[in-house]
Amino acid sequence: MINYPYGQNSIAPGIVLPSEADRNNLKVPTDSFSIYVNGRYVGEKILVAQGDLGEKAVKDYLLNQGFTDFSYTVEGKNIYIETYDEREKDMVDYLKVYLRIR
Repeated sequence: MINYPYGQNSIAPGIVLPSEADRNNLKVPTDSFSIYVNGRYVGEKILVAQGDLGEKAVKDYLLNQGFTDFSYTVEGKNIYIETYDEREKDMVDYLKVYLRIR
């Protein structure tokens, strides 16, 4: 028989449970954004870690890859990218690779 020093239904000392407000800001395993370029679905951006930049990460990635002529809109769990650049196909290809490795 196991002897529980603080009772069978107690929480062990030293364990801190987050408040309701903190729980609302925690990343959950299913956090993701659907990515669309010129209305065409490209893939899902899954938030891997708590420090992931989320919706901002995709825009930063595109800017770092040299794409500048695009508009970027976030609506709920969707990211809509409109581009006027001839490089739309390149952008989609870069995003597909990025979404697979991130």
